[in-house]
Amino acid sequence: MRKKIVVISGLIIGLSIITFSIIQSNSSVNEDAVIIDNKNLEIFYFNNLDPENPYNKDFSNLSDKQINQLKIEYVKREVLVREAKRLGLDKIDSIISARLAQLGQQALVGEIIELDEIEISEINNFFEANKSMYVEPETISFSHIFFDTEERAKSYLSKINNESDDNELKNLVNTGGIVFPYQKNYSKKPYSFIVGHFGEIGAMNLFTLEKNIEDWQGPIRSSLGFHLVNVFNKTPQKQMVLDDILSEVKRDYYDQLRKKDTQTIIANKILEYQIIDNTKGN
Repeated sequence: MRKKIVVISGLIIGLSIITFSIIQSNSSVNEDAVIIDNKNLEIFYFNNLDPENPYNKDFSNLSDKQINQLKIEYVKREVLVREAKRLGLDKIDSIISARLAQLGQQALVGEIIELDEIEISEINNFFEANKSMYVEPETISFSHIFFDTEERAKSYLSKINNESDDNELKNLVNTGGIVFPYQKNYSKKPYSFIVGHFGEIGAMNLFTLEKNIEDWQGPIRSSLGFHLVNVFNKTPQKQMVLDDILSEVKRDYYDQLRKKDTQTIIANKILEYQIIDNTKGN
C-alpha cells in the first residue's frame, strides 16, 4: 500500500509561497526557533552564488522579492540541517550544512513510493498529459558541398545538375568546393544536431528543403558559408507509442511523484519550526 502524504492546507507551491510567522525579538522564543538576520542571510547568499554567473548581484541590491525567496531557501536549509543533526547524521558525515541538509531531506523523505507500486492507469494518464515530451524529432539525410562564396556555389550547381555521366558527376561531388570542418554526409540527423554543425540559420535552411535525390539544391547559407545540398531522405516528427517506452515514462512519472511529495514533506516540517525574521527593511 502506498504511503499517504498529508497535503498541507494552502501548501506552498514548490516552497515558494511559505508564509513565515514574523516574531518580534522581545517575544517568546523557543529553542527550535530559526532566526533570520541580515548577517546570516548575507553569508548564506554569498555561499550559494554561482561563480560562473556574470549577473550575480550584491546582496544590498537584491529586490524585496529576491530577499523573500532567499529567506525561504535559508529556512529550508536550516530546518533540514537540524533534522539531519537530530537524527545523528552529523556524527557520520560532519562536513558542511549543504551536505547535512541533503542527508536530512533523504532521511525525512525516504521511499515515499515504490516504483513497482505505480498503477498502469496512472502511467497512461501521465503519458496522455505529457505527450509532447515523447516525440521522435524530424530528421534529415543529405550530402553537401561546401563553398566560401555564394557565387562559386551557384556556378558549381549548374555544372553538377547538367552532368549526365555518372562517373563524372561522382567526381564533381567528391572534388567540388572546399573542406568543411565536419561531415560531408549526414544520415537521419535531427534539427538539434544540425544546428551544432551548420548554425541556426543553416539548420533552418536545410530543413526547408524537400527530398530530391535526382537534383542538387541551393545554395543555402549556413553560419560557415554556402552549401549545395542533395537531400535523399526526410522523416517527419513522430509521436512515440507508450508500449515502446513504458519503462522510460514510468520512471519519469515516479520522479515527478517524488519531487512533489518531497516538497510537501519539507514544507510540513518547516511549519513545525518557529521562524523569527530579524532582518531589517524587508
